[in-house]
Amino acid sequence: MEHALDEVGPPPTAVFRIGWRGDPLRPPPWSKALADGTFGNRFDDPSASDGRPEESRFRCLYCGTTMEAAFGETLARKRVPIGVLAKLAAVDVDESVDAVLAGAAIDRTEPHRPRGLISAEWQSQRQIGRTTLDPALRFANVATRGSLQYLRFALAPVADRLGITDVDGSTMLNPGLRAFTQACARHIYELHEDGAPRFAGIRYVSRLDPIAWECWAIFFDRLRYTPGYPENVMADNPALKRVAHDFALTIEGPDGLLLPP
Repeated sequence: MEHALDEVGPPPTAVFRIGWRGDPLRPPPWSKALADGTFGNRFDDPSASDGRPEESRFRCLYCGTTMEAAFGETLARKRVPIGVLAKLAAVDVDESVDAVLAGAAIDRTEPHRPRGLISAEWQSQRQIGRTTLDPALRFANVATRGSLQYLRFALAPVADRLGITDVDGSTMLNPGLRAFTQACARHIYELHEDGAPRFAGIRYVSRLDPIAWECWAIFFDRLRYTPGYPENVMADNPALKRVAHDFALTIEGPDGLLLPP
């Protein structure tokens, strides 16, 4: 079947990535991979499970069209876990609240309304990468009905094996179905046209804000870009503060103060 994936070029403006200090646009080292060979992200290469060696697998750089999207995708894991919120709803004694929150990286200024914490240490260890992608690069747009219909046919055996009864937008956004979205990424990576790789990566929307946050999973070995200067993560960064507000996170300031979002 010829591929009928919808494709797009990169945004004309810069894309953003929250990465490690020193070179936020470098991919994670293979030494950080999980036991299954992936890094636990949506469009990682799952082919280690097929015995494919590292040099034949790809790594992704995950970027946002806006700095806010990049912060949002990175900081979602710092929200107070659902399990903690559920336990707090069932207690009304301060001692019990302390027990529920024990060991968690949480702002406990209001114990019954805890907030996730963006520590000064976390900020100091990371930088904001900013780069303009080569406009000739092409990306598979998996957020369209045409692409979803194609993947429904092309990945039907994988979906069936995983117990997925249909493939639609919710399939691509569900963090519990990463085995499927990773299989999609490997399939897209292997598509060629006239003997050359067809796609440099995947354009998708954030599960956290599918309306406003546009994201890019870029196959690092196919990346062509104009480098930009990395920017330090500062507690007063407007995009950081907007995400902190929406996610009920507290930002730790440089003097140890907990800044209101």
